[in-house]
Amino acid sequence: MRFFELETLGNLNDSELGLTDGPPEGMELRSYCMAFGDSTRRFYPKEAKVSLREDHPGIKLSSLVGNTNSYLIVHSEMKEVIATHCQGIEVEYLPFDLYDHRKRLYSRDYFFINPIGTHDCLDPVASGVKIGPEGGVIHVARYMLDPKKSANLPALFRPKEEPSVYIVSEPLAQALKEKGFTNVHLKPLEFSTSA
Repeated sequence: MRFFELETLGNLNDSELGLTDGPPEGMELRSYCMAFGDSTRRFYPKEAKVSLREDHPGIKLSSLVGNTNSYLIVHSEMKEVIATHCQGIEVEYLPFDLYDHRKRLYSRDYFFINPIGTHDCLDPVASGVKIGPEGGVIHVARYMLDPKKSANLPALFRPKEEPSVYIVSEPLAQALKEKGFTNVHLKPLEFSTSA
């Protein structure tokens, strides 16, 4: 089975697409949770609000809302497709109210998708993983999957070495393509050939 990186920036060349660059109001100190796969259940605001940037005010809304925080932000229709493929996987689906750049309510149909935890799936050598002096990962040059680690990977997950990255299985990627969701960019990943 093939896998794809689901990019969260969206199309930055289309200024008509909405773009956010911050967490929901009230989540500032815990904003890293949604970018790195930690649970937000205890911290997520009851009435979460997110605003679009002035330079990307969202004249047209898209299925995936691009952002600069490594959040997976999708429309409710795309969320339903993801949820169908992610049954039995620990994933948080976090609703919020989307406001335009002038702080007017724009939509109540969007969710943060937060797959909890990470998976050991990369070939560290082929991926060019650099480890810092304290033992933590400081850089991943490319995402090369280890074929020996790929047998039981879920439909949506984060790699252990780079939790802010989202990887989807081929069946989920195909379902997203078939639905024609907008602003969705899927980058095919390769498997390493090292023994």
